[in-house]
Formats: sequence, C-alpha cells, structure tokens
Amino acid sequence: MKTITSLVLFAILLGSCQNEDVIIPSNESTAAESQNSQVKNNLTAKTVSGNVPSHDPSTIVKSGVNYYVFTTGDNIPMTYSTNLTNWTWGTSVFSATPSWITGYVPGFTKTFWAPDVAWFNNRWNMYYSCSTFGSATSAIGLVTAPAISQSAGTTWTDRGVVVSSSSASDVNAIDPSILVDGSNVYMAYGSWHAGIGVIQINPSTGKTTGSKTIVAGGNSASWEAPCLIKEGSYYYLFVNRGTCCNGVNSTYYIVVGRSTSPFGPFTDKNGVSLKSGGGTTVLATQGNYIGPGHLSRITGTQKGAVHYYDGADSGNPKLEIVYFTWSSGWPTLSY
Repeated sequence: MKTITSLVLFAILLGSCQNEDVIIPSNESTAAESQNSQVKNNLTAKTVSGNVPSHDPSTIVKSGVNYYVFTTGDNIPMTYSTNLTNWTWGTSVFSATPSWITGYVPGFTKTFWAPDVAWFNNRWNMYYSCSTFGSATSAIGLVTAPAISQSAGTTWTDRGVVVSSSSASDVNAIDPSILVDGSNVYMAYGSWHAGIGVIQINPSTGKTTGSKTIVAGGNSASWEAPCLIKEGSYYYLFVNRGTCCNGVNSTYYIVVGRSTSPFGPFTDKNGVSLKSGGGTTVLATQGNYIGPGHLSRITGTQKGAVHYYDGADSGNPKLEIVYFTWSSGWPTLSY
C-alpha cells in the first residue's frame, strides 16, 4: 500500500537530477558479468556508488553491453550501468501515458509504480503498475521491446492491460514479479488487501492464462512486493512485510517461503504457511540500510537488488546489490 509521501519525494529526486532460467538471446547477453563477492561491512560500505535515487527497482537485466534497472516514477525511469556499480540516467519508457489506463484507474497520472522486466518470446516484456494512493483500483500493463537502449532508440510497444482490480476483496493489481521457468512464465503480484497472487502467463501474448491463486497474506495485512524465483527443485516466494515509503521510519523487511509448485502452498522454515502469517526473515534493517524491499534476482546469478532508505542521506531511497547464499535448501541475503 504505497503512500504519497515517498512517491512525491521520489518525483522531487527525479526532477532534481526495478526471473530464473530465462533463455537469453546471443545478441542480448551471454552471461552475467562477474562481480567482486568480497564480504562488505553492511553498515557502511555500498556496492552501488553515486546518488541516483531508486524505489521499487525492477529485475536488473542486461541488453547489449549495459545492465538496466527500471523504477517507480514518472514515465518509468531507467538507469543503466556496465558494472552494476556506477549508474547513469537513461531515457524513460513512456513519453505519454497509454490511453487505456484511465478506463481501469480513473485519475491516474504519469507516476507508474514497481515495474518488472523479463526476456521471453524473443523480446523484453516489461510489466508495470498503475494505481492511485491508498486504492485497490489498480492495473498491471505490459510493454515490450526487441532490445533496450540507454537512449531514445528503444522502441517500446504498449500491449495494454494484463490484470486489474477494483476492490479490496481482490488481489491488488500492482507489484508484478515475473518468473520464466523453462517454457513456462508466471507472475506474482499484489499488495495488502487480499494478499499475494500467482497467475500463469502465456509466453506468446504476455497476458494471463487460467486463474490466480492467492499464496500469501490476506485480510489487508502488510504483504506486498513479491519476488518469485526458482532454485533447484523449489520455488521461493520472497515478500515484504511492514511499511515502506517513510524514509528512516520505514519498517519494511523481507520474508521467504518455499514450495514445490509456483502456486504454493508456500511455507517457511517452521512449516507455517505464508497465508497464515508465516515467513522466515531474510533481510531487515541493518545500520543505515533501513527498510530493505522490493527484492529481485539477476538472472543466472546469485546476485539481486533491493531498494533501501539511506539513514546517512535523510532516508532517501537507494538501489543496492544483495547476494543470495543457500544452506539446506533455504536462502539468506546479504549486502
């Protein structure tokens, strides 16, 4: 349940100057760039340099020589990097809001939330969120491109609505997370209200097929920003608890459950279902890394990304790289 405070802050920052087993095309990326895995002091040291704000980062993807991440903000902001450390502003996805959106989300303006992007069907597929503050009237749309460029040369084609919601009794249609699992594609999504849903995606169209399954949360509890991945024979659902968007007062933390099916049931280390309040904590506030959230994993690696609220910079939202480690089939996350 995003709040106006952080998004206004993010818009100000913008004005003053986000997934497994994907078949990656040879002309797009052949392998993830190796990174220094040296353990860092997670209270002070940062992988990501500079002062580029980031909120709700997409999965970081590679197209050509660059890595790209897309975030919450006007027209879907984008930054790019050759090394996952130094990031530069690129061209936003939209120059105008697609006309279909106001039919689903009256009053929507150009501030899109929480995009995610994945490669399948020989194209990049970006899913993005449209909503208004505190409302369950929301929609997730799809835009596609054959390649991504840091300049205005990228040709994005809007494909319209994917899922929508209109009441708090439904899964709120924001915060998509895309998992490409061989020939199958799944989308986890949702925020507060009826909880987190998972639905299958038709790879040919990028649209949904079948019905959604609620796999976590419900009853307006604080569940949002899911991240669905696969590791070995298990599917893992990471979800944010607590609240975002309050700077140094944000209480976000990330929990996980696992299942042998992308549709659950997901249970934590103690066997408690994520639909019954379960969830093993894998990342929480540490020093100046306050309220980490909106996890994703970089395809083919044990690296991912989160945003956090920087206690050393007035709680402004920043991008940071995280590392997955595994023990007895369970993940931990570290900076």
